[in-house]
Amino acid sequence: MEKATALIKALPSSKVFNSLDSASAAAGAAEEGNKCWTVLQLGKSSLSEVHSALQQGCGQLAVLLVASQSPVSQLEVLRAMEYGGVYVASAELENPGECLKEAASYTAGPSLVLLAEAAAIKGDERWTAFRYDPRREDAGGCAFVTDSSRVREEIQGFLSRESLLTLIAKKSLPSANAGEAEGGALSEGLAAASKTVTVLYSSDTGHAEECAKAVARQCRNGGYAGSAVRCGTMDSFDVGALASEPLVVFCVATAGKGEFCGNGRNFFQKLSDRSDLALSDLKYCIFGLGDSHYWGKGTEESKFNFAKPARDLDNLLEKMGAQRMMPTGFGDDQDVDQYHTGFAEWKGQLFSRLGVDKADAAGGGDDGPVKTDEQIKVETKQLRGSMKESLDDITTGQIPFQDTKLIKSHGSYQQDDRDLREERQKMGVENAFSFMIRVRLPGGFCTAEQWIAMDDICQNFANGTLKITTRQTWQVHGVLKRDVKNTMRAMNKACMDTVAACGDVCRNVLCTSRPDVCSKELHKEILHYTYDIHDHCLPRSGAYHEIFLMQGDEMAEKTQIMGSTPVEEEPLYGLTYLPRKFKVAVAIPPSNDVDLFAHCAGFIAIIENGKLLGFNVAVGGGLGFTHNNQKTHPRLADVIGFCKPGQAKYVCECILTVARDFGDRTGRKHARVKYTVEDYGPAWFKEQVEERLGYPLEAAKPYTLEHRGDMHGWVKANDGTWSCGLLIPIGRVKESSRVCIRKIAELLKGEGGFRMTCNQSLVLENISEAKKPMVQKLLDEYKVMHSKETTVSGLRRNMVACVALPTCPLAFAEAERYLPTLVERLEAVADKCGIQQDDIVIRMTGCPNSCGRPSMAEIGFIGKAPGTYNMYMGADFVGKRLNTLYAESVSEDEIIKILTPIFGQYAKEKEKSERFGDFVVRKGIIKEMKNGRDWWTTPEV
Repeated sequence: MEKATALIKALPSSKVFNSLDSASAAAGAAEEGNKCWTVLQLGKSSLSEVHSALQQGCGQLAVLLVASQSPVSQLEVLRAMEYGGVYVASAELENPGECLKEAASYTAGPSLVLLAEAAAIKGDERWTAFRYDPRREDAGGCAFVTDSSRVREEIQGFLSRESLLTLIAKKSLPSANAGEAEGGALSEGLAAASKTVTVLYSSDTGHAEECAKAVARQCRNGGYAGSAVRCGTMDSFDVGALASEPLVVFCVATAGKGEFCGNGRNFFQKLSDRSDLALSDLKYCIFGLGDSHYWGKGTEESKFNFAKPARDLDNLLEKMGAQRMMPTGFGDDQDVDQYHTGFAEWKGQLFSRLGVDKADAAGGGDDGPVKTDEQIKVETKQLRGSMKESLDDITTGQIPFQDTKLIKSHGSYQQDDRDLREERQKMGVENAFSFMIRVRLPGGFCTAEQWIAMDDICQNFANGTLKITTRQTWQVHGVLKRDVKNTMRAMNKACMDTVAACGDVCRNVLCTSRPDVCSKELHKEILHYTYDIHDHCLPRSGAYHEIFLMQGDEMAEKTQIMGSTPVEEEPLYGLTYLPRKFKVAVAIPPSNDVDLFAHCAGFIAIIENGKLLGFNVAVGGGLGFTHNNQKTHPRLADVIGFCKPGQAKYVCECILTVARDFGDRTGRKHARVKYTVEDYGPAWFKEQVEERLGYPLEAAKPYTLEHRGDMHGWVKANDGTWSCGLLIPIGRVKESSRVCIRKIAELLKGEGGFRMTCNQSLVLENISEAKKPMVQKLLDEYKVMHSKETTVSGLRRNMVACVALPTCPLAFAEAERYLPTLVERLEAVADKCGIQQDDIVIRMTGCPNSCGRPSMAEIGFIGKAPGTYNMYMGADFVGKRLNTLYAESVSEDEIIKILTPIFGQYAKEKEKSERFGDFVVRKGIIKEMKNGRDWWTTPEV
């Protein structure tokens, strides 16, 4: 301790105080640049005090922790980085290097340094000296640097989790200024209020949270003092305080197999352990959400697990002496309006008992979704909302609910790392919020320079990886709110944007990526019409440029705001845009790599004698559904006619406007184009399109589809240039493959092209004869899969998975992080059967929204709960048939057990060139799915 103190005293403009309290007090009054230090022994109590002090964010405070005993954990020191704007370092006491000087000169926030004595880390080969300086990040560098090539395992796990955030944005912590729900003055307000209510929820997808916030709003607007209504997650509430609460309302959702959601699990466990609590003065009521058919209609398992967390909580509170104010209510996803049906009845009784049933809940406090998506779109100035201001708010890592709806139309989704939820709750900070940003890239084509720009963006602003999506473009994950605008601007500098990459608009238009389906000139012509369709259907709102690109006061007067002059118009979308997303694809036979029949609108290129005649037109495809909700189902598109090449964009416009005018705006689960076609019929839909066109479509022309997979390896174009198809497993560009492709992009500057595929892989284009050997050398050096030999197996070549956990809020189970593991086990089975090189389409998603198109896989998996999937089989190889449910709620071992004998039978009994999906249908292993409407009624074999 003496040596550490001497080191501090030697620093310029630094004072040493005997305690953390005195240092904190002095830091609050110190001039900028005069650090107020305190030296503490590393321990649990000192760490707790230090974290509390760092949360205050005083820039003149500095703490030196000395570790004298082994083992030394660096993890708690690392967590200080999560507050944002804190200098953090770890070094040896005998050799502190530059870290103390850097900590003393850091004025933007507090500083925390851990120095370990030699005896404490002797023999610890994984000890890591590191420095985290936010100033380096501001200068465009990496804030975190280490002096060692070896990184301690716990540090690596903290910094480099695959698909997770590498650093967390500054979080808003409970304080006196945090607002009604979390403020430090909350207890004082509750004590003074004449009537109080606490509303707690446990929610994954947000439904229970919506219910809880609706109750809180009604109470505030019905006469309760604002400070007397508390609303938050169950885990954020101290179970020991229940005994002093007069009334608690619980809204409890169900996760997995009758389990509590992540933000309620700890609360229930702690409450179960508190046998000493006397809750006789507590009144409570519970609303539980679940699906009575989740594990199958009428099964004992569904009956047992339906709203089980709510029932378990009810039983526990009753045993502990609490008074049930009214019967527990239940929201069942099987009801006509899902959980809303039960919630409406239950909340009516609750509001009546609380005396707030006459209140208007439409205003007062932003507790969540008080308005429908349609209202939000109308009232937020054509996709503007309050996003510009909320993205600039550095006190929280999230944006308001209504803005989370609007930002989708600008190519981004707010997410949080579900793996970190429990950890964040324990720390008393909000969830680890971040943003996924998706690039608009029609046809999936970019230049070498744009690839390099995206590689830089994922390194500087995201989690260090690029994700190639099934929509033939990039996504970057883990972008912190403070970096969203900078990310968008960096993309704009590379002539890219994210307009309409998500939201209730026409999304990124797809086009066949295989260079071997036609001549290079013809492919370029068809891509031109793909751009025409895409550009014609873009929204015209200037909101994107105002929010994300314009900078500085001098740009303010150039900003066009709704209601000013000139008036902004949306000729295709109006004020309400579309009822749901609108997806379009262009296929070039014989390839169907875009899965054309899964789209709202599809265009099949008709080529004769090397010339493009036009396009067959298809409408009404879509694969998303809801588990056991029989009003939802996948559907494949119907071919309704043929149009000339130049007519395609107008045909697409007419399909879009029919969907706009006739799509269901009362329920988003029934709002896609597929339901409009299903409800009114393809013939009626065609009539509507032709009426708007002003002329009839021609009869559809013959075409043949033969495959859906990507091309791997080299192919020479008719102009002498080469293309090479690469396999990027699950579309995640990372580690050695990312380094390799970056080097290839630098090699191909000014000439090379890169085309993303709809199977999450990549095609390198426009490679000259002279540079082909150089590209090949890089592929070999970094072992990037690009040929039949290097792609390992037919399963691996044809596997597709969505991102799912941990960042997707809708996922019930893993997909991207798990499918490669499952495929590896299945490869061993296929190898024993002699079918390892047989191409079999296998796909997995974490939920039935079907971003990875599992309903069209020969083997498809759709998540139901962690480690549990519904298994489907029997789609065809070319993408013209849906698959059928084969087994419900299966685990990995059960999947292997099911597929092992089927693979063996396929190997022995398949006909020449017969595909796996066709085989299982022909042999009666699975029933053929002829229509999407039969999704729930097809009998089991």
